[in-house]
Amino acid sequence: MSKPKINKGIQIPDQILRELLTVSEWRMLKNRFQIKNLLEEGLSIRSVASQVRVGTDTVVRVARIIEKSNLKILKKVKKLPFKTSTPWIFGKSE
Repeated sequence: MSKPKINKGIQIPDQILRELLTVSEWRMLKNRFQIKNLLEEGLSIRSVASQVRVGTDTVVRVARIIEKSNLKILKKVKKLPFKTSTPWIFGKSE
């Protein structure tokens, strides 16, 4: 038996999100949105990390999510001005 098709384009009101997410999850969601906006403006990874007060690995992770995303709202994001395929981020040697 196959899985039923689920509509993934559901609109979730902010109030419900605030009740479902922990304070930490809500803060990270806001940080990710801020990171997305700053990357769209063309800021460097380090300056975005400094402004949002997160690590550079978090900024790179959000950039990768945006690049690989199938979400229509994130598809509106312009091509990011840098490559995120940086092996040094996760300790891999070249």
